Amino acid sequence: MESMAVKAEPRAETGTRASGKLRAAGRMPGIIYGHGEPPDSISLHAHDVEVALAHGVRVLEVDLRGASQQYLIKDVQYDHLDAAPIHIDLTRVDLDERVTVRIGIELKGVPKGVSEGGVLDQLMADIEVDCLVTEIPDTLHPVVTHLGVGESLLVQDLELPPGVTAHADADAGVAMVRALAVAEEPEMPEEVPEETEEPERIGRVRKEEGESES
Repeated sequence: MESMAVKAEPRAETGTRASGKLRAAGRMPGIIYGHGEPPDSISLHAHDVEVALAHGVRVLEVDLRGASQQYLIKDVQYDHLDAAPIHIDLTRVDLDERVTVRIGIELKGVPKGVSEGGVLDQLMADIEVDCLVTEIPDTLHPVVTHLGVGESLLVQDLELPPGVTAHADADAGVAMVRALAVAEEPEMPEEVPEETEEPERIGRVRKEEGESES
């Protein structure tokens, strides 16, 4: 697990306008909560937070009011374009405490089933796990080269570090190679000969033999 040291300042003003002023000054609003203590509103250098997130940091060692303590990154809010982080939530933890976090899944390799005409579908982009704060794993990179058409990679197939437990059904699918559906040509309806109606006869009709006029 990676951690990173950052400096924070107490934040007296809250709300949309105050947060906007902070961001204009290159800082990011945040909050620290957990362990039954009152929430603590803070601000951090936005660049520091962006660097931490880019490197997959899970724990920040925050220097606040002259004291340094480690906090777990619990949630990050992004702008309306889902591009830039604008707010961060930190939670108080003990280093020997087990926590529940989500870690990403990036498939590695090209399945043999792709060369057989199949298509690889990733069914699970991340997974929730339970582990010690100090043992939070990085992104998982399961190998899928062995998968043939119709075969799947399941949660139980993931190689998790010791002490890490997945919060998902062991038989849940992570990825699969499916066969391409062959489009069937639509059946053309059989041609039914049109019934031609006998035209209505107008005028004098010739009497058939044996018919008498009434």
